[in-house]
Amino acid sequence: MKSIRVRALPAVAAAALTCVVLTACSSPVSLGSAATVGDHRISSSELNTQIAEYQAALKKAKISEEQLQIPSVPRAILLQLIYFRQFEQFAQRNNIVVTDGDVDKFITEQGGMQQIGPAALSKGVPPSETREWIRAAIVYQKGLERFGANLTDQASVQQAQLKLFGQMDTVPVKISPRYGTWDTQRGLVEEARFGKPAAGADAAAPQDPSQQQAPDQSDPAAGQ
Repeated sequence: MKSIRVRALPAVAAAALTCVVLTACSSPVSLGSAATVGDHRISSSELNTQIAEYQAALKKAKISEEQLQIPSVPRAILLQLIYFRQFEQFAQRNNIVVTDGDVDKFITEQGGMQQIGPAALSKGVPPSETREWIRAAIVYQKGLERFGANLTDQASVQQAQLKLFGQMDTVPVKISPRYGTWDTQRGLVEEARFGKPAAGADAAAPQDPSQQQAPDQSDPAAGQ
């Protein structure tokens, strides 16, 4: 990992590593798959369903894709799905349990889905995946604590984050060539299906907790 960027993290500000969510892998994915994340397969039909759901939600909310700060909606959704599945497997490996009650409590504390839903939508999260978005945020927070983060000590947070994402990297990710290729330094490239990213967009860095994939526990509607 050659670069470090400072980004806003859920509940704290800390240094995040570029290319921490996805792991390069040259092995092909199976026919009909958009990606595989460890032992979880994300099918092309699942991705297309999520894209259609997301676009319908945008239309209902009277938000155009051009209003979003997302270079490619399909790519953003695919990266979100990968992100959720990686955190799910990270939690399983580390015996980190997040119950439905934990998610419900979080939603209540943040003012309900009427507050969290729009924030998730603005980040490329289909409505049906909003609870997974929240669950990943809680796993992330518990993961930092598991690795010794003290939220009042920036250095301890950074050290915990290095350990956390080091384990995340051990969950292998394979992406179908139809959706691009993955390069450990540049990220998702050669996006024949998704098209070129908007000028100035960072196509190299996958979306991770530091890039507002999970809601901020102090203000879910705030940009992180």
